[in-house]
Amino acid sequence: MSQADVQVEHVLTAAGTTLAVRTIEGTGPLLVALHGFTGDGTAMLPLVEACRDGRPAMLIDLIGHGASDAPDFVEPYSMASVVDQVLSVVGPREIGTVHLLGYSMGGRIALSIAARAPWYFASIISISASPGIHDPTDRAARHDADLARAEHLSTIGVEKFIDEWLELDLFAPYVASLDSASLAATIEQRRMSTAHGLANSLRGTGTGAMPPVWLSLPALRSPLLAIAGSLDEPYVDTALRMAQAAPFGESHIVDGVGHVAHVENCSVVGARIAEFLRVCEGNADI
Repeated sequence: MSQADVQVEHVLTAAGTTLAVRTIEGTGPLLVALHGFTGDGTAMLPLVEACRDGRPAMLIDLIGHGASDAPDFVEPYSMASVVDQVLSVVGPREIGTVHLLGYSMGGRIALSIAARAPWYFASIISISASPGIHDPTDRAARHDADLARAEHLSTIGVEKFIDEWLELDLFAPYVASLDSASLAATIEQRRMSTAHGLANSLRGTGTGAMPPVWLSLPALRSPLLAIAGSLDEPYVDTALRMAQAAPFGESHIVDGVGHVAHVENCSVVGARIAEFLRVCEGNADI
């Protein structure tokens, strides 16, 4: 399915922001996908197509990204507000009829949403994501680093920042996996967001600003699948710990890939998620 085949709607949320939402028709439980920092909903489309198996899907441009609102003030970017915005877009649905999938920043948001509504979702899938930083000193240091990066972004602009962002060691396996056309396409997509939108996202939704939800995992009643690439060692450890903490948690480590596992090996990640969704829905029918 191409981007042209996906319906795009701008949805006013309960928080007063407007988010761009891409929808794909289908039957069965809804699959909601949340992208990572500097991405947008289109970045999740190949993975969604690889795993949805005919289910309807919703791909959301998070605040400050893509075609969604990018307010000048930070409050709408707080994790509490972002959680409200996503839940508002998803709307009231029967318990157990929504699967929530998130990558990196989107994964942290998905875990925060799950902490707010531990019984609601049919499943939670995180890719290269963390439930936050539990230690207050470490969290404050990360917040300072996020604020400094936000100021740097505001100073140099989006184009140069995206070039620097993709040069981080974290993304080396990802960049190496792309051909020249795919690399150019992801750079173009990431540059569509505004500097102040991305900077405020770092300030309000960054790992340092995020209230950690590690202690909420034992209360989670939705099945959880935590995915990480084997080359992304800190997130491998996090995925294993998350799976142990959640009562219905599983982890899956994808061999030979890094932080953007779902792009570096979309077929393997998509197949694993598709299997997980089938099992979750099968167990729900018992």
